[in-house]
Amino acid sequence: MQYQFNQALEHLKEFWGYESFREGQDLAINSVFSGKDTLVLFPTGGGKSLCYQVPATVFEGMTLVISPLVALMQDQVQQLNDQGISATFINNTIPFYEVEQRLVNARNGMYKLLYCAPERLGTELFQNELHNLNIDLVAVDEAHCISEWGHDFRPAYRDIKTNLESISDSASWIALTATATPEVRKDILENLSFHQPEVVSLGFKRPNLKWWVVETEKKREKLIEGVTRASKKGDGLIYGGTRKNCEYWADFFTKKGINTEAYHAGIESETRKNIQTRWIKGETPLVVATNAFGMGIDKPNCRYVIHESMPYSIEAYYQEAGRAGRDGKEAYPILYYKPSDYSGAKNRIVQNYPKREQLEKVYQTLCDSFELAEGAIMLDASELELKALQKRSKESFSIIRTSLRLLEQFGIISWIQDVKPAFSIQFTLSQEMLQKFKERCNNPDKAEFVDKLERTLNSQAFYDMIETDEETLLSALDINRNGLIKALNVLMQNDHVLIFTLIEERDLVRILEPRSSRLPINKQEVEQHRDVLLMKLDKMNSFINSDTCREVFLRNYFGDTKNEPCGHCDNCLKSNSNVANKTFDKQLITDVIELLKNEDESLISIASKLSINQNAAKQILSYLVKENVIEVSKEDLSYYSLTESS
Repeated sequence: MQYQFNQALEHLKEFWGYESFREGQDLAINSVFSGKDTLVLFPTGGGKSLCYQVPATVFEGMTLVISPLVALMQDQVQQLNDQGISATFINNTIPFYEVEQRLVNARNGMYKLLYCAPERLGTELFQNELHNLNIDLVAVDEAHCISEWGHDFRPAYRDIKTNLESISDSASWIALTATATPEVRKDILENLSFHQPEVVSLGFKRPNLKWWVVETEKKREKLIEGVTRASKKGDGLIYGGTRKNCEYWADFFTKKGINTEAYHAGIESETRKNIQTRWIKGETPLVVATNAFGMGIDKPNCRYVIHESMPYSIEAYYQEAGRAGRDGKEAYPILYYKPSDYSGAKNRIVQNYPKREQLEKVYQTLCDSFELAEGAIMLDASELELKALQKRSKESFSIIRTSLRLLEQFGIISWIQDVKPAFSIQFTLSQEMLQKFKERCNNPDKAEFVDKLERTLNSQAFYDMIETDEETLLSALDINRNGLIKALNVLMQNDHVLIFTLIEERDLVRILEPRSSRLPINKQEVEQHRDVLLMKLDKMNSFINSDTCREVFLRNYFGDTKNEPCGHCDNCLKSNSNVANKTFDKQLITDVIELLKNEDESLISIASKLSINQNAAKQILSYLVKENVIEVSKEDLSYYSLTESS
């Protein structure tokens, strides 16, 4: 084990350029090498991926990484390949024959890491190949997707252990997440059957972050004021909610002299990638984005993250706000809020949430659009045409989008959004004739290009149109996009050796089970999922309206208890100011403590029972929290309880 760890240190320096592991990474990696079931709970930016990527370079066999996000999967594979580490992915964006080829390559030991969408594990093709794959480590990334109480529940995650049962004992296992409440943590360990696991947690403390919530009816003025002040401290990020908002604020702040770009799913993928790069390099100091921005992006010196609208869950808020201050230096997560935001968000969830019969209609219309007969199986993902689906189903776009998300979460479909551009290519000559074309070609560069293209594409390209993602082609052929299009046009129009089409960014959908005459989801299941969304929104609202330390509230929510107030969030500073200017009635303090000896109480109930106004009760409670006499209840974050020490 020590030898493996020493190798890991060498590879860390060789491939990633780091001299040593961050806090917690060494513990997780040692646990993996010792063969223990390992659960890693690191906050956003804590370096989770290295906990399985580095051991993957040391193990003789392959590491199987379960990942839910196509874009993140593709980005990580690209980064690993750029670093000289062999890796690939299989998901529903690539055709059946390509999945088959990559599994054959994996069987032959060509990859150190194989990234896989959870839905692929149960397919006949994967199950047939599983016993041929030399898998030393299984890494379950974004493990909170296992739990119905997680903010990104994905049913296929609950079948991971069952689908990998044949290698369950021979491989080491590691699960990783940045946002696991105690309930979610328990769900992960039980579902993956982790026995006596090593739980490596860095806690959820971010002492350099100054959490701030600003309640105001004048959001626009406060946002302008906040950005003007915060931009003097460095680069930042605004979560603007809608695409229209992002465009508006990007234009507004650019005109104010702060170079700003908008980022959302409506922008072409290559442009989005360039925006990310410019922001990370500091060329663009401010980005205004929807929640499509963030996954896999590491910018250590982001000095502020502003939420212009209320996030729908604490998990989402913590991940997004946590992109500030990853370098450990002072940074500001700021949330602007007005009371109507909560009711507005609640109404959007309720109004945009489909009834059981609407969900059924969207499912059947989707199957009809793919001409899928009852009992038939859809082998490959096809392009989703939302406008056509809306026209045929006669449902609103918001109902259709929510329905698709639900169908995905219930494991009925796989919906891959914003799939990167691709090229569909077929040779019009036989292999023998293409070889003669290369030999007779007077242009050596052209002959070399055709040779590289042939080696990059599957041999099936001599019989069918082969779809290959743009990035793979550009990398393999060492050419830019315009150059590739120009070269392919010459080969098609002048030389007649191939035909090709350019496929722009799109959404892909695959029906995962044979078409059913009736959607296998009952009304209770549909409503239960809606209730979880509403419950998470309620918790977010409790955080916003809390009078206690922001960091204590967040850490308690994630099960990281026995915390001291941070002393520098908005509530702590208000509390310190109140305490400094107020002498409390000792009898009232005693009365509050006596009340809490019997049961946990809310601010409203304490004020009512002691016949004092809520503002007075809030000041006393803030004082007692600061003195570590009471704490936010672990059972309900809107209630207070006595600390163990009191």
